[in-house]
Amino acid sequence: MSNSSQKFSFGRFFRKYQRRVLLFSSLILIYILLVRFAGSLNNYESGHWQSEIYSDKSGYYIYLPATFIYGFHQDTYPDSIDFKLGNGFGFVNGKMVNKYTCGVAIVTSPFFLATHLYQRFSGGIADGFSPAYFNFTYTASVFYFLAGLISLWFFIRKRYGSATSALTLLFISAATNLFYYTFREPLLSHVYSFALFSFLLTLTDKLWQKPDRKFLILIALIASLIVLIRPSNIVFLLVILFLDLTSISQLKQRLQFLFKPINLLIIISVTLIVISPQLVYWHFLWGQFIHYSYASEGFSNWNNPQILKVLFSPENGLIPYTPAVLVIFAGIIFMLLKRQQNQWLVSGIILIHIYLTASWHLPSFGCGFGHRTFVEYYSIMAIPLAALMHIIITSRKKILIALSIPLFLFLTYFNLRFSLAYDKCYLSENSWDTYQHYVVKQKLLPFKQSRFQWQTGYEGNNIFLKPGNLIFRSELANAGNFLNKLSPETEFSDAFHVDLIQIIDGEIYSAQVNINTLISEAEGNSLLVCAIIENGKTIYYSSIALELSGNFSAGNWSTIKHEFELPFIPVQGEMKIFIWNKAHKEILLDEFHVRLKGFKGIGIW
Repeated sequence: MSNSSQKFSFGRFFRKYQRRVLLFSSLILIYILLVRFAGSLNNYESGHWQSEIYSDKSGYYIYLPATFIYGFHQDTYPDSIDFKLGNGFGFVNGKMVNKYTCGVAIVTSPFFLATHLYQRFSGGIADGFSPAYFNFTYTASVFYFLAGLISLWFFIRKRYGSATSALTLLFISAATNLFYYTFREPLLSHVYSFALFSFLLTLTDKLWQKPDRKFLILIALIASLIVLIRPSNIVFLLVILFLDLTSISQLKQRLQFLFKPINLLIIISVTLIVISPQLVYWHFLWGQFIHYSYASEGFSNWNNPQILKVLFSPENGLIPYTPAVLVIFAGIIFMLLKRQQNQWLVSGIILIHIYLTASWHLPSFGCGFGHRTFVEYYSIMAIPLAALMHIIITSRKKILIALSIPLFLFLTYFNLRFSLAYDKCYLSENSWDTYQHYVVKQKLLPFKQSRFQWQTGYEGNNIFLKPGNLIFRSELANAGNFLNKLSPETEFSDAFHVDLIQIIDGEIYSAQVNINTLISEAEGNSLLVCAIIENGKTIYYSSIALELSGNFSAGNWSTIKHEFELPFIPVQGEMKIFIWNKAHKEILLDEFHVRLKGFKGIGIW
C-alpha cells in the first residue's frame, strides 16, 4: 500500500513538473553542446595572440590567479608571464599592475574556482595558466550568453508575445556579433555585460510593477557589476529610472522610492560591497581608493567624435561587420514614428553610447570583429527589433514576410560565416582591401570574378607547359598514353608557366591544382609549388608536400588536390606551378588541372 502510494505520488509529481524537467534538461544539453562548439573554435596554445587569455583578456583574467593562487607580488609568478600573455597586465615595483577593473573576474570566478578545484583534486596542473584554465573561459561565456537570452526572453515576451520574443532572440544571437564575442572571444567583457544588461531590464520591469526591496537589492548588485566591468556603461543605468516611464509624476514617484533613506542606504551599501575589491586593489597599488588606471587613454575625441569610423570603417566598423544592426536601427526609427513606449529611452541610450565610443582616443577599440562595444547594448536594442518583428508577424502581409525571411536568413548567414572565418584582428590600416578579401573568400556578397581553367593529360594539349621536355609515352600512364616523368636526377617537373596578364584580370586570390602522382615510396619531401615571379623577383611562393597529402598512397596513383590561397595579387608577372623533386625520387605525373580565380570588384554589374 505504501509502495503504490509512493509510486502514485511520484507519477503525479512527474506529470506536474514534466515540462520544467524537460525544459531544464534541454537547457543543460544545449549548454553542453554550445560549450563543446566553443571549444572547437578555441584551440590555441598559451601565448598565442589569438588564444583565450591574451592581451586585454589576460588583464581581465589575472585577478583570479592573483586572488586564489599567487597573490599580487611579482616574485610568486612564473617568469615573464605578463609578456607571454600579451602584456594585458604588468609588474611595477614588484606589484602586479592592471589597468582593467575586476568585474569580469568577479562574474567568472565560480567557473575559475570549479576548474581550479578540479585540477587540484584530479592531480592536474593547478597553476592558473595550464590548458584547463583556458577552457574555463567559454564555459563561463556560454553560461552568461544563455542566461542573458533567457532573461531577455521574459522581458520581450511580456511586451510582444512568445513568437516575436523567440525570433528576436534568435536574430540577436545568430545575426549579430554577440555570437562572435560569446564563442570566439569568450573572455572579453561584452557577453557578460550583455547578460547583466538583460538582468537589469527584467529586474527593473519587476521593480516598477511592484516596488519591493528584494528587487532593489538585486538591481543595485547588477548595476554595480555593470559599472565595475566597464565604467562607461554607466549610461545604461538610465534604464532604472526611465524604463516604461509615462509621466513626470511617475518619475517623481520613482525618485522618491529610490531616495528613501533606507533604500538609499541599501543602494550605497550593496554598491560599496561590490566595488570594494577594486577600491582595495587601487589603494594597494597607488595609496588611494579611487584611481584612473588608464593613464593617458581617454575620451580625447570628445570635441571631434569619430562617428563615421565607429559605424562604417572597415577597421571594426559596426555596420560592415554586423549589417543586421541596420534592421535594429530601422526598428528604432519605427518606434519614433509610431511614438511607441520607450522610444526616447532606447534612442537616447544608443546615441549617448555612440558619442562616447566615438570620443574614445582609439575609436576602433583595437582588435575586434565589428564594434565590440555595442554587443551588450543588443539587450536594449531588442526592444525596437521586437517592435519591428511584431509588425511583420502580425501584419500577415505575404509580401512583407516574403521579403523579411530571405533578408534575415542572409544576415544570419553573413554573420556566422564571417565570424568563423575572421582571424580576430584587422591588420590593414583602415583599408577596404582586407575587408573585401574576407567578403570574397567567404562568398558573403556578390562580386565580379574572372576565371581561368587549364588542363593537360600530356597527350598533345600542352599549351602553357614549359619546358615540356619530360613527356614520355608509358604503359603506366593513369589516363591515355603519355605522362610527365621525373627521374631521381630530375629536380623540377615541366611547369604550368604563363604570363598572367594574358589569361586573367583583377587580383588573383585562388589557384586550385589537381594532379595525379605515382611515387613508389612515402619517405622524402616532394613539393607541389606555386610561385609568381615579376622582373626576376619572387612576389609569391607557397608549397605543399605531396607525401603529406591525405590523398597520397605510396606505389599507387594518387590525386593530389590543393588550393593555394593567394593574397589578392594584381595580375602581373609570371605564374609557375610545378613539382619540385626535392627528395630525388622517380615521380610520374598525369592529368594536371589548374583553376585560377581573380577578384574584380564587389557587385553584380
